[in-house]
Amino acid sequence: MSDPTDSLPRRRDDGWEVLLRRIDSQLRELGAPPGDEDLREKVLRLVRLHRSLRKLGLRILDQHGVSARAAIERLRLYFLRYPQTVIDGAELAVVAGISEYARRVRQLRVEHGYLILTGARLHGEEISLRPNQYFLIDTQPDPDAARRWHVANRIRRLQVGARERVLRYLLENVGKPVTTEELAYAARGAKEYARRVRELRTEEGFPIATCLTGRPDLKPGQYVLLSADRVAQEHDRHIPESEQRKVYARDGNACRICGWRIQQWREQDPRILELYHLTPHARGGENAAENLVVLCSRCHDEVHQGKHGAFLERLGRAIGESS
Repeated sequence: MSDPTDSLPRRRDDGWEVLLRRIDSQLRELGAPPGDEDLREKVLRLVRLHRSLRKLGLRILDQHGVSARAAIERLRLYFLRYPQTVIDGAELAVVAGISEYARRVRQLRVEHGYLILTGARLHGEEISLRPNQYFLIDTQPDPDAARRWHVANRIRRLQVGARERVLRYLLENVGKPVTTEELAYAARGAKEYARRVRELRTEEGFPIATCLTGRPDLKPGQYVLLSADRVAQEHDRHIPESEQRKVYARDGNACRICGWRIQQWREQDPRILELYHLTPHARGGENAAENLVVLCSRCHDEVHQGKHGAFLERLGRAIGESS
């Protein structure tokens, strides 16, 4: 059943000038000497003023093309007008014209597939939101979002630890971007998911990428588990994220041997980008940008089969000379 407050009936005299005069009159009444009015009458005056201001807000939205009778549609149009912009809840309350705007935002996210982050969750380094702030990742709705929320809801109910819930959610979405909002929901805690993702990446070696670490095509607030099979070796799990970013940026997010980029991915050739140590740990190699290069998983496997040695040796010297 729809909420009757979702649409606000317009009176014929609710023009711009009429609303301004009405608000001015109501403000004057509130500013008058106390007199014999009781508390309730004053509160009711404030209620009438609030209604007038709400209608004025809708008039302003009409003038700028955000015109719709349903609150959820006004919110959708407003988010689309300002994608990848931090928006305060107070703004959305004005746009929606109802107090329960947060429920409509959740409908946009869960039922309509819009990737909207909220400050009710804790986000990583890519984006930071305060409580009651919102951020639309992409203007195109994600048709798979409803399925992912169903999966997250099922995993959220499992009687296992937060890290296991995050891992299970990622494993059910291998190769598919998921949002911080979904991970936080599945983990059952805003403070849990970011730490658990880091643990899965650095302690257990799962190749989880962001827009800053190997997947520049991702939006801020998105993660992707690249593969369920290619778990990093123990000594490769502690490369600082700052060093990873340097290497991916220096190498242009492409394999240094064959030039493969993530944009070339296809189902018949599901390779991923990885970091390779020019000097292995066993020979004293460090987890530093000067000792790391980006390779695709196919070339990485070939290197371990004894190929490309001369090329990598020349590349290592060139990196050393330029650093």
